[in-house]
Amino acid sequence: MYKIFHENKSLIFPKIEGDTLNFDTTPQESDRYDAELLCDFFPEWLDDRDPGDTFIHEVGENAVAEALKQTFKMAPAAGGIVVKNGKIVTITRHDIPDLPKGHIEKGENPEQAAMREVEEETGIGKLQIVKPLPSTWHCYFEHEEWKLKRTYWYLMQSEADLQAKPQTEEGISEVKLIGAEEIDSFLKRTFRSISEILGKDLRQIVTK
Repeated sequence: MYKIFHENKSLIFPKIEGDTLNFDTTPQESDRYDAELLCDFFPEWLDDRDPGDTFIHEVGENAVAEALKQTFKMAPAAGGIVVKNGKIVTITRHDIPDLPKGHIEKGENPEQAAMREVEEETGIGKLQIVKPLPSTWHCYFEHEEWKLKRTYWYLMQSEADLQAKPQTEEGISEVKLIGAEEIDSFLKRTFRSISEILGKDLRQIVTK
Protein backbone atom coordinates (compact mmCIF):
# COMPACT_ATOMS: atom_id res chain seq x y z
CA MET A 1 0.00 0.00 0.00
CA TYR A 2 1.38 3.37 -1.06
CA LYS A 3 0.37 6.46 0.96
CA ILE A 4 1.05 10.14 0.41
CA PHE A 5 0.31 12.37 3.39
CA HIS A 6 -0.66 16.02 3.35
CA GLU A 7 -1.43 17.66 6.70
CA ASN A 8 -4.06 15.40 8.32
CA LYS A 9 -5.15 13.44 5.28
CA SER A 10 -3.67 10.84 2.98
CA LEU A 11 -3.96 9.67 -0.59
CA ILE A 12 -3.88 5.87 -0.71
CA PHE A 13 -3.05 3.53 -3.60
CA PRO A 14 -3.92 0.08 -2.17
CA LYS A 15 -2.28 -1.97 -4.96
CA ILE A 16 1.09 -0.22 -4.93
CA GLU A 17 3.83 -1.00 -2.44
CA GLY A 18 5.20 2.03 -0.61
CA ASP A 19 8.82 1.83 -1.80
CA THR A 20 8.46 0.42 -5.31
CA LEU A 21 7.49 3.39 -7.49
CA ASN A 22 10.07 3.91 -10.25
CA PHE A 23 10.17 7.54 -11.30
CA ASP A 24 12.70 6.86 -14.08
CA THR A 25 10.43 4.74 -16.26
CA THR A 26 8.68 6.08 -19.35
CA PRO A 27 4.92 5.49 -19.19
CA GLN A 28 3.28 3.41 -21.89
CA GLU A 29 0.56 4.91 -24.04
CA SER A 30 -2.02 3.04 -21.98
CA ASP A 31 -0.76 4.80 -18.83
CA ARG A 32 -0.93 8.34 -20.19
CA TYR A 33 -4.69 8.72 -19.91
CA ASP A 34 -4.67 7.69 -16.25
CA ALA A 35 -1.70 9.98 -15.60
CA GLU A 36 -3.59 12.94 -17.10
CA LEU A 37 -6.62 12.19 -14.94
CA LEU A 38 -4.43 12.09 -11.83
CA CYS A 39 -2.75 15.37 -12.81
CA ASP A 40 -6.20 16.95 -12.91
CA PHE A 41 -7.17 15.34 -9.61
CA PHE A 42 -4.10 16.11 -7.49
CA PRO A 43 -4.67 19.91 -7.24
CA GLU A 44 -8.27 19.31 -6.16
CA TRP A 45 -7.12 16.88 -3.48
CA LEU A 46 -4.44 19.27 -2.22
CA ASP A 47 -6.95 22.13 -1.93
CA ASP A 48 -9.65 20.02 -0.27
CA ARG A 49 -9.92 20.83 3.45
CA ASP A 50 -11.72 17.58 4.24
CA PRO A 51 -9.35 15.62 6.50
CA GLY A 52 -10.67 12.28 5.24
CA ASP A 53 -8.51 9.84 3.27
CA THR A 54 -8.91 9.12 -0.44
CA PHE A 55 -8.44 5.69 -2.03
CA ILE A 56 -7.47 5.23 -5.68
CA HIS A 57 -7.76 1.62 -6.72
CA GLU A 58 -7.44 1.07 -10.47
CA VAL A 59 -4.34 2.99 -11.53
CA GLY A 60 -1.01 1.45 -12.51
CA GLU A 61 2.36 2.28 -10.99
CA ASN A 62 3.71 3.95 -14.14
CA ALA A 63 0.71 6.28 -14.38
CA VAL A 64 1.02 7.25 -10.72
CA ALA A 65 4.75 7.91 -11.03
CA GLU A 66 4.27 10.04 -14.16
CA ALA A 67 1.50 12.11 -12.57
CA LEU A 68 3.55 12.70 -9.43
CA LYS A 69 6.54 13.83 -11.51
CA GLN A 70 4.37 16.32 -13.36
CA THR A 71 2.70 17.67 -10.20
CA PHE A 72 5.49 17.78 -7.62
CA LYS A 73 9.14 18.64 -7.32
CA MET A 74 10.90 15.72 -5.63
CA ALA A 75 12.55 16.58 -2.29
CA PRO A 76 14.24 13.42 -0.96
CA ALA A 77 15.18 13.24 2.70
CA ALA A 78 16.58 10.68 5.14
CA GLY A 79 16.48 10.03 8.85
CA GLY A 80 17.08 7.51 11.55
CA ILE A 81 15.64 5.68 14.51
CA VAL A 82 18.52 5.37 16.96
CA VAL A 83 18.25 2.61 19.57
CA LYS A 84 19.96 2.93 22.95
CA ASN A 85 19.37 0.34 25.68
CA GLY A 86 15.97 -0.68 24.30
CA LYS A 87 14.80 2.91 23.91
CA ILE A 88 14.65 5.18 20.87
CA VAL A 89 15.93 8.70 20.34
CA THR A 90 13.23 11.26 19.56
CA ILE A 91 13.26 15.03 19.10
CA THR A 92 10.80 17.85 19.61
CA ARG A 93 10.72 20.18 16.61
CA HIS A 94 8.50 23.28 16.75
CA ASP A 95 6.68 21.67 19.72
CA ILE A 96 5.87 18.49 17.75
CA PRO A 97 7.40 15.10 18.71
CA ASP A 98 9.41 13.84 15.75
CA LEU A 99 12.33 11.71 14.61
CA PRO A 100 15.61 13.22 13.37
CA LYS A 101 15.70 13.63 9.59
CA GLY A 102 16.59 16.11 6.86
CA HIS A 103 17.13 16.73 3.16
CA ILE A 104 19.60 14.69 1.14
CA GLU A 105 22.34 16.99 -0.11
CA LYS A 106 23.99 16.88 -3.53
CA GLY A 107 26.50 14.04 -3.73
CA GLU A 108 25.03 12.12 -0.79
CA ASN A 109 23.26 8.80 -0.82
CA PRO A 110 20.34 8.25 1.58
CA GLU A 111 22.47 6.36 4.12
CA GLN A 112 25.06 9.13 4.30
CA ALA A 113 22.38 11.81 4.60
CA ALA A 114 20.55 9.90 7.33
CA MET A 115 23.65 9.58 9.53
CA ARG A 116 24.66 13.20 8.95
CA GLU A 117 21.20 14.55 9.74
CA VAL A 118 20.79 12.44 12.87
CA GLU A 119 24.16 13.58 14.21
CA GLU A 120 23.47 17.23 13.35
CA GLU A 121 20.02 17.27 14.91
CA THR A 122 20.79 15.26 18.05
CA GLY A 123 24.52 15.59 18.67
CA ILE A 124 24.86 11.79 18.75
CA GLY A 125 27.95 10.48 16.95
CA LYS A 126 29.49 7.08 16.12
CA LEU A 127 26.33 6.06 14.32
CA GLN A 128 25.93 2.76 12.48
CA ILE A 129 23.06 1.69 10.26
CA VAL A 130 21.51 -1.62 11.28
CA LYS A 131 18.93 -1.96 8.50
CA PRO A 132 16.59 0.10 6.28
CA LEU A 133 12.98 0.72 7.35
CA PRO A 134 9.91 1.68 5.27
CA SER A 135 9.97 5.10 3.64
CA THR A 136 7.39 7.79 4.34
CA TRP A 137 5.96 10.17 1.73
CA HIS A 138 4.37 13.57 2.30
CA CYS A 139 3.78 16.69 0.24
CA TYR A 140 3.95 20.37 1.15
CA PHE A 141 3.91 23.80 -0.49
CA GLU A 142 7.14 25.81 -0.38
CA HIS A 143 8.61 28.62 -2.48
CA GLU A 144 5.58 28.76 -4.76
CA GLU A 145 5.63 25.07 -5.69
CA TRP A 146 4.37 21.74 -4.42
CA LYS A 147 7.02 19.30 -3.24
CA LEU A 148 6.86 15.56 -2.60
CA LYS A 149 9.23 14.33 0.08
CA ARG A 150 10.25 10.71 0.32
CA THR A 151 12.04 10.16 3.61
CA TYR A 152 14.31 7.12 3.72
CA TRP A 153 14.40 5.73 7.25
CA TYR A 154 17.06 3.56 8.86
CA LEU A 155 17.37 1.72 12.14
CA MET A 156 20.61 2.87 13.78
CA GLN A 157 22.76 2.25 16.81
CA SER A 158 25.57 4.24 18.39
CA GLU A 159 28.49 3.37 20.62
CA ALA A 160 28.65 6.94 21.90
CA ASP A 161 27.27 8.00 25.24
CA LEU A 162 24.04 9.94 24.97
CA GLN A 163 25.09 13.56 25.35
CA ALA A 164 22.27 15.15 23.42
CA LYS A 165 22.69 18.52 21.76
CA PRO A 166 19.48 19.71 20.04
CA GLN A 167 20.02 21.63 16.79
CA THR A 168 18.17 24.72 17.93
CA GLU A 169 18.65 26.59 14.65
CA GLU A 170 16.41 23.93 13.07
CA GLY A 171 13.67 24.49 15.64
CA ILE A 172 14.65 21.49 17.77
CA SER A 173 14.17 22.11 21.46
CA GLU A 174 14.64 18.62 22.94
CA VAL A 175 16.35 15.30 22.33
CA LYS A 176 15.22 12.44 24.54
CA LEU A 177 15.09 8.68 24.89
CA ILE A 178 11.65 7.11 25.10
CA GLY A 179 10.71 3.56 26.03
CA ALA A 180 7.66 1.35 25.91
CA GLU A 181 5.76 3.44 28.46
CA GLU A 182 5.99 6.56 26.26
CA ILE A 183 5.67 5.18 22.74
CA ASP A 184 1.86 5.44 22.53
CA SER A 185 1.95 9.10 23.55
CA PHE A 186 4.68 9.80 20.99
CA LEU A 187 2.74 8.13 18.17
CA LYS A 188 -0.45 10.03 19.02
CA ARG A 189 1.31 13.41 18.91
CA THR A 190 3.73 12.96 16.02
CA PHE A 191 2.96 13.18 12.29
CA ARG A 192 0.57 10.68 10.75
CA SER A 193 3.19 9.60 8.25
CA ILE A 194 5.43 8.45 11.09
CA SER A 195 2.75 6.93 13.30
CA GLU A 196 1.05 4.97 10.51
CA ILE A 197 4.07 3.83 8.51
CA LEU A 198 6.67 3.36 11.26
CA GLY A 199 4.46 2.81 14.31
CA LYS A 200 4.65 -0.99 14.18
CA ASP A 201 8.44 -0.95 13.92
CA LEU A 202 8.78 1.55 16.75
CA ARG A 203 6.61 -0.52 19.08
CA GLN A 204 8.63 -3.66 18.33
CA ILE A 205 11.89 -1.85 19.00
CA VAL A 206 10.94 -0.48 22.42
CA THR A 207 9.24 -3.67 23.64
CA LYS A 208 12.20 -5.96 22.99
